[in-house]
This record gives sequence, C-alpha cells and structure tokens, in this order.
Amino acid sequence: MYAEKIIKIRAQLASVGAAGAVLSTQDNIFYASGFSSVMDGWHLVEPIAALFIPTDSALPVVLILPEASIISLIVSERGGHPVYFERIATFDMLNFCSTARAEDAHLSLPKDLLAELGQVMERVDRQCKPDIIQSIAATLSRYLSQDDQMLFDDLRVAAHIKALIGQSIGDALDVMFGARVIKTANEIATLQESGRIADDIMTYTISQLGIGTTWAEVEKSVAHFMIDCDVDPLPGSPMLFGGAYDLVFRPDLFRTPVSRPFQGGEIVILETQGRYKNFWIDINRTAHIGPASQAYRDQYSAVQEIFETISGRLKPGVNTSEICNFQNIAAAKYLDPEEKLLVVAHSVGLVPLESPVRYPGTGLHGAKEGFVVQPGMVISIDCLYFGSRLGPSHMENVFIVGDTGAEPLYQSTLDLVEVS
Repeated sequence: MYAEKIIKIRAQLASVGAAGAVLSTQDNIFYASGFSSVMDGWHLVEPIAALFIPTDSALPVVLILPEASIISLIVSERGGHPVYFERIATFDMLNFCSTARAEDAHLSLPKDLLAELGQVMERVDRQCKPDIIQSIAATLSRYLSQDDQMLFDDLRVAAHIKALIGQSIGDALDVMFGARVIKTANEIATLQESGRIADDIMTYTISQLGIGTTWAEVEKSVAHFMIDCDVDPLPGSPMLFGGAYDLVFRPDLFRTPVSRPFQGGEIVILETQGRYKNFWIDINRTAHIGPASQAYRDQYSAVQEIFETISGRLKPGVNTSEICNFQNIAAAKYLDPEEKLLVVAHSVGLVPLESPVRYPGTGLHGAKEGFVVQPGMVISIDCLYFGSRLGPSHMENVFIVGDTGAEPLYQSTLDLVEVS
C-alpha cells in the first residue's frame, strides 16, 4: 500500500524536476508511511518526525524519528499497522532518548522482541543527532548534493535546512496534494467503512432531536456516539447548528451556543464532522424541529433538485467549476435570491479540503478554476442555501469517482427531516 503511494509521490516529484521531498507534517507522514505518534495529539508547532522521499528509486526512503520511538515501529507492526521505511535516522527529543538509553536492571526484554529490534536497528543510519533539523540535514547530505532541489511541506523546516547546509529548497504541498487526490484501493475501502459509520451517526443524531431537547445535549450525545464508533469528533463540537437567535433568526452563523430547549420551528444543520482512521467524515443533512411550512418545504425541494442535478454531473473529465454551475438549473429560479446558494466541490481525504488546486486553494480561484475530475478521486458536493426569509437548507454527500460516474459514500436520505 505505501510502496504504491511512494511511486505516486515520486512521479509528482519528477514532474516538477525535484530531487525529493522531506515531509514533516503528520498527515503527510501518515499518508506516505503509516507512521503516527501519540505526540501528534499534542499539536506541537515543531515536527516530531519526518520522512525523506528521494525521487530516485535507487535511494532509500528514510524515516526520521526520536531514537526512543524506534520501539513504536515494532509495536505498530504487531498491532497490524506496519510502518513503511527503508532506512531510519534518529535524533534526541528533549531528554527522553537519553533516559531511554539508560539500562533498567529490572527489565528483561523477551528474545523475540530483541530479535525484531535488532532487525530494525540494522537499518538505522549512523549516530543519533541532537535535533530533528540536524538529522534531516545529515540525511540529505548523505544521499544528495546541496544543489539538488528538495521540496518541504513545512517551509520553516526548509529555511533551517537551507541555513544549515545551503540546500536548494521548494514547497512540497502541491506535489503531495497531487498524489493524495487519487485514492488507493485501501484508502477507498477505509472511506467506505467511514461512510457506513457516518450513516449510523446521522441516524443517531436525528433520534436525539425533538422539542424540549437542547442543542448542547445533542452535541454531547452525538460526540459520545461518535467516539463509540471509533470516530474522533471535531474538537469543540462534532456538529454544526443552523443559526443563532438574537432577536431574529440569523442563518449565516454556525457553531453558535444555543442553550434553550427547542420549541419548534428551528432549522438544524446536521453536519457531523470527525475522523475515522484518520479519514475525514463530511456528511450533511437538514432537520426541522416540528412540522415545516409548505413554503420552506418548497425551498428545500428546490435546493435538493439542484443538488441532485449537480451530483449527476460528477464524472471523469469534467471540471468541478462546470459541475457546480447551477444558473441553468430550472429549480434555481425558486430561490429568493438564488445568489445566496453556495455550491462547492472539493476532494476529501485526510483533511476536508484535499483538492489539487494552486495554493492557496481556499481562495476564490479554488472554486472558480476548479480541477478536472479523475477516476479514484473522492469528492464532496456541498450545497447550502443561506435563505434569510425562510432559513437555510443544506445537504452534502461525498462521492467515489469511478471510470464512468460516481457513487455516493453516504446513503442517508437527502429528504428534509421533520422531527417532533
């Protein structure tokens, strides 16, 4: 699985004339090697591992990590999550590694573990360096010349490497997104697992809604359910609420605390967000507390018709900007005004916006220029109407693109949910 990804990354590197890449952000390291650390959850501003991927396949892929973390490679392998690397380079992290080197008179490692550890240690390059920057620099100096252009996904790391050894540097982000946007068979299988779980989460979320409940109660309950499903909820809240009440209903606001019980008439945006096995869940539906008015149902039906028409256009060879053009869809004339309809297509993977568009991809050009759909992409179609008169209507599905069309990842109904 990881060898396949390395081949894709090397092809991207070759296409831009780079000699290799140094990845030091956790998502890219995990993508290319499967390595992750409990310290990833600390959200440190400095990297705690790196991966050197040379364009030349005759050179090794080098995993750079704290010396004390070498044992984690064996633990991960035994747990069914092997880490991909060909060589290892190490560094000291604070005084953890020096402590780990001290002998423990009361610890006797089993022979099988010592044998595995010995095999791993045979692939360690030279001596442990004082910090990660010096370890990266030593690795590059060993395998490449300073005139070879190296791409980095963390430009602060790149700046320090350039200052230390004069390495020619560049930005690896476009290369990595170019590789990550086409999913492997294993990634698609994991995403399909996440789709079934997302549907269960949506069913559970709807079951928690009703007159007399509060949004805070729903959020906490859904977060617990997601955790029980092995999903990491989005920090702060796993859900989006459809608006805020400050004298009048303001539908343009999200993630607004609402503590009073639902009384009926509220519109609730059900966007459950989290990560399953590091892959993003992005399902979105709309619920109405109590019966909706006919006018709101008509508005929702118009948005749903637009959504389904746009989703039907999703196939290889079409640009996402063309897919999202809704002005020629008849149902748009029922929206007042139709300019308040937001439609966007974006690739989903380890992050919610993994689209192969020029940096910064979150700029207006990301939607206007779009990108060409290819088989193996996993794309979200997001359709949100910010209706100030009747309130918002929102729906979103993720699709797996095949050779001739696309199949939805989520099976939950797109119809308006009305709960009592």
